[in-house]
Amino acid sequence: MEAKETSASVNLQQTNAPITPPGLEAIYSSCRRLYPNQPNPLQVTALVKYWLGGPDPLDYISMYANPGDPDNCIPPHWHYISFGLSDLHGDGRVHERCKTPDAPSGYGFELTFRLKREEGETAPPTWPAAFMQGLARYVYQSENIMYSGDHVSWHAPLDGTESRLQHMMLTDDPQLQQIQTPHGMLSFIQIIGITGEEIKATQHWNGPGIIELIKSVPM
Repeated sequence: MEAKETSASVNLQQTNAPITPPGLEAIYSSCRRLYPNQPNPLQVTALVKYWLGGPDPLDYISMYANPGDPDNCIPPHWHYISFGLSDLHGDGRVHERCKTPDAPSGYGFELTFRLKREEGETAPPTWPAAFMQGLARYVYQSENIMYSGDHVSWHAPLDGTESRLQHMMLTDDPQLQQIQTPHGMLSFIQIIGITGEEIKATQHWNGPGIIELIKSVPM
């Protein structure tokens, strides 16, 4: 009798174990492939989820330590990855359910951002989460989809200081490829902070050309 009670207790615990939503797990899997030694990164979490009436559309923003690439003049940096512009749950609580496998998951993309890691810095700054949430709110309110090559006139320092980086360019994240989730296709769009002069050049020329020029400048 005691053995049967123990077994029932174990089965009950297994049944009640939390299950990661499939859309969320698809993004986690991509992150684990890129950062196999960082299974539990620091995260900024929305205190009240958007689908429960909270103000922040992104459920989570994960922050990874990227070693950079010295051969290509890319220094060590923090890599921020959003969760919430795509369909994480697939049950209609936020996004309309995907009708075909090749249709976009939610808005069809998640945001990423990279910030140079200062010498001796052991924890990532959390200020990037604020403007990532702000950009996500803009997407939800306007229903404008973000694509590589787009620019965003933000008119405010991205880090909340006196920085000249007050606008954004968008490009494909160079290390996170498009994936197919159980709820549709998903791309990772990287935010690049730019100055007023750079966004004017973008408006008179083209986004991809400006991005290539920015890439050519050593950090």
